[in-house]
Amino acid sequence: MTSITDPDGAIMPAMPPFRSEGNGPWVITRHADASLILRSPAFRMASPLQRVERIAARARRDYSDLLALMEQTLLFQDGPSHLANRQSVRRIVQQSMARWPASAILAEARRIAASVPSGGAIDAVVHLADPLPSLILASMLSLPVDQAMALRADATMVTRAWSHACSLRDYDACQDAARRLRRELRSSLQRDSVETGDASFDLIAFLLVAGADSIAGTISAALDLLARNPAWQARLQSEPKLMPGFIRETLRLAGPLRRLNRRVAQAAVDIGGVSIAPGDLVLLRIDSAHRDAEAFAYPDQIDPGRKNAPLLAFGGGAHMCQGPLLGAMEAEMMVTAIIDRFQIRPAAARGALLDHEDWRVFAHLPLILTPVAAEQ
Repeated sequence: MTSITDPDGAIMPAMPPFRSEGNGPWVITRHADASLILRSPAFRMASPLQRVERIAARARRDYSDLLALMEQTLLFQDGPSHLANRQSVRRIVQQSMARWPASAILAEARRIAASVPSGGAIDAVVHLADPLPSLILASMLSLPVDQAMALRADATMVTRAWSHACSLRDYDACQDAARRLRRELRSSLQRDSVETGDASFDLIAFLLVAGADSIAGTISAALDLLARNPAWQARLQSEPKLMPGFIRETLRLAGPLRRLNRRVAQAAVDIGGVSIAPGDLVLLRIDSAHRDAEAFAYPDQIDPGRKNAPLLAFGGGAHMCQGPLLGAMEAEMMVTAIIDRFQIRPAAARGALLDHEDWRVFAHLPLILTPVAAEQ
């Protein structure tokens, strides 16, 4: 298991900004510094689009589908196009929230939990974390659930092209996934019957990752925390009002993002006592910022009642996530349905995270579920 796939791997401590690898990006690990950058107009998003274009030209590869998807990825946009796409996504999310009130989400979560085998080890990602976000995403896009999950897999593959460590073989695989994804979306989504407004097919492809993977990652991380902290299972069962705070703590301690997309300075700016020049890149380590003792008292402890610094799990400023309420509600309802029905324990084998430097999402998570009635 590598440091990226190890769910128990060390997290960089919060410290003043520093440059990685000589003249590499400035690494930002403190909560106050990251918050300032997210709000500052002196920074814009750094897109990998031009890098991929150069690689395609140099290697004489056709990456047109990959580039089209990246061009419509909200994470890499600024200005009018970003604003227009945010409005499109907001409309889609609002329609989904109207279609899925908390009572409907909880009923579906209970149905999923009731269908899960108990007694032996199961993969919590497959049986517990993935089904609910996939179902709601499929409903949002009027797709069959199986097809939505297959498209999600291709969309997750495409995100590997964001990394500077991506190899030529990886880029080829990303282009193949992007081509399949765009072809399937074009043939499946009928604009006159799917309520996606003026959202492009390529923007909808972005939602396949943003609208499900992060939520599934939060659910599996919450289950992992509970399996290793049985006292909190009992506490949440007796005090269900703490569940929203527990999910917030899950996002802080083990959220689905290790770091946010790179930003580039547009002007000279001082961050944490360091002078950042125009054109310099900054890399925001939110996993470190969320354990910054200057922002969170006793940062390694679970405390659902925290009134400390705001979470950075949903980004910030102009690039704040559009669906945090819906995503948090899905996680809260799914975890509630599971602990109402089961006692959760770790399996003998440890889970592993996706091999992705930006994401902290379980690829598989073996857990043992015992019906609560059998524990009494």
